[in-house]
Amino acid sequence: MFSWALSAVLLIVAGSAQARYNWKANQWEQVKVEDGISVYRKSFEDSNVKGVAGAALIDAPASKIVWVLMDHEHKDDWVDKFRDARTIETPSRLTSIQYAAFSMPFPVSDRDFVYAYEFQYHSNRNMIEVDVKSVEHKSAPEDDSVGVRGEIIMGKYRLYPSKNGKQTYVEVEYLADPKGLLPSWIVNIVQKNWPYKTIKGLRKQVQKSFVGHHDIVTRGLGVQALGLRQKK
Repeated sequence: MFSWALSAVLLIVAGSAQARYNWKANQWEQVKVEDGISVYRKSFEDSNVKGVAGAALIDAPASKIVWVLMDHEHKDDWVDKFRDARTIETPSRLTSIQYAAFSMPFPVSDRDFVYAYEFQYHSNRNMIEVDVKSVEHKSAPEDDSVGVRGEIIMGKYRLYPSKNGKQTYVEVEYLADPKGLLPSWIVNIVQKNWPYKTIKGLRKQVQKSFVGHHDIVTRGLGVQALGLRQKK
């Protein structure tokens, strides 16, 4: 994590990015702000599980943040309860089918998810949007689950690069149902800190020396606006 002095400067730089999504107008309730990370929750119709969200500045280019999101080898460094992950298929340059499994404390069964990442770049807002949702795939059938197959009903990352491309303001939303016999009130307690842990983990992981620039960003998503040189 970068120093408080640098955080203060970068938060001023990113102030305009903070206003790009109106959490209150979209009925998200802010539940805390800690270490510069804002955490939100929201009730959704027809779901007893609450949505969770977070927003903060990360001192790294968007291409490095995407690299960390897509990296499986080092996920146990920063993902809570991580057990296993892999890329199942890459149907297109901007679509990736993912598998992830998580270890749960006894006697709760382990959970896994099969989901798609869909990447878009919105040039009018200089924003990378990553849509996340559960999908079915023949290479990871529910019958082969490590325990219980959960569902990502809605997931979204919004990455706003700074003008020089060196920092990124990150917003993330998730509505995920772990399924099984867990009462929804327990799920809501467990998931309420997910945005804080995830963004804090991203901040730390993205600073490691092995982290690269993912070519989904450097080749696929309008790199001129991100302060990066187009690769040939």
